[in-house]
Amino acid sequence: METTTHGVLELLLVSAVGMKHAHHHLGPQRYYVTIQCGDQFCTSKITHGKHRRIWWNEKFRFPLSPRECRELAKVTLKVMERDKFAEDTLVGEIRVHVGEIIREGSEREFLQMKPAPYNIVLRDGTYKGELKLGLKFLSGVSSEQRPGERRQCAAAPPRRPYAVYTPFLNITLPCVPWRRFFFFCTRSNRWTTRE
Repeated sequence: METTTHGVLELLLVSAVGMKHAHHHLGPQRYYVTIQCGDQFCTSKITHGKHRRIWWNEKFRFPLSPRECRELAKVTLKVMERDKFAEDTLVGEIRVHVGEIIREGSEREFLQMKPAPYNIVLRDGTYKGELKLGLKFLSGVSSEQRPGERRQCAAAPPRRPYAVYTPFLNITLPCVPWRRFFFFCTRSNRWTTRE
């Protein structure tokens, strides 16, 4: 075991508002966020929106080596929408530039930024919705770590096995004329009761 002196970047994932829905299913949409800080990856818990706001209130800690403290420029967050029938879909992405925060935090030994809204960038380059994040950097933190060892956060949320019928359901279910189906069922019930 080796004791290394480095910094710790803390990210507080608070909430999101005004996001675009990637799927058009009935019922509440469920979201999670993947975070990439250098070569470290973390995944938030899965949550659903209530009253157009999605809450996480989760804190993530990323231990950084002295080299990472000098070279790390940004943290990338991807907002994902969970799907019951198909693969999860990317809603949008946020890139938070942390180079100045780390440099100033290294000089002061501590720097904290209150949670602030960041625009969510969609695939086509437009903005839709905001993600509220807080940042904190602690300098000169010691930890015991083996050489070359990386600390991993929670893995991606577990997936159910991909079913063969999933593409069929995604194509056919929205096209089913449900009114006709229910009307036919009620009509056939009336005819059977008369006989």
